Amino acid sequence: MFRICLPSEPPRAPVTWSGSRRGQFVFLSPSNDLRYLGASAIQPEHLAAPGSRGSLVGMVGLAVGFGSNFLNAFHAAGRLILNNGSHRAFALREAGVTHVPCVIQQIAGLEELALVAPAEVRRRPRLYLEHRRPPMLRDYFDPRLRVIVPSVRRLRQVVVRFKVEETSIPALDTPRPAL
Repeated sequence: MFRICLPSEPPRAPVTWSGSRRGQFVFLSPSNDLRYLGASAIQPEHLAAPGSRGSLVGMVGLAVGFGSNFLNAFHAAGRLILNNGSHRAFALREAGVTHVPCVIQQIAGLEELALVAPAEVRRRPRLYLEHRRPPMLRDYFDPRLRVIVPSVRRLRQVVVRFKVEETSIPALDTPRPAL
């Protein structure tokens, strides 16, 4: 199960990408897990062959790749609220899988929940945290409560843009020459 949720091998889903114009790159994949993974500072000594047009002092990497397939839940007020992965959980349970990895984020209070929870939980926190019978994953298996909607196959597109600004600013700590 761990290999399915967080594979250590290169991604199997196809990805195409290209620079579409100055400062913009477009990534495309049939996998919904394709996403922007963040920016990183890269030191010149960590590059195999810097392809710079000058004397390189640093490089910024904008990473695009695949996120983990772990379910994601919040633990608040003694309850687990599934934040991401309900479709995966349903499909796995339907296939007979009863245990899967889940990242659980501890939430200290309602204020913190308001910062990280999805919009539906923020709108109706009492339903999820205090109601005697909140929505549950098992509700997906009740044909009276669910509707299976056919969907159109989609591609996931991630567009990464960057902007460079160069300017001169006064160096306040440098002594000025006497006139």
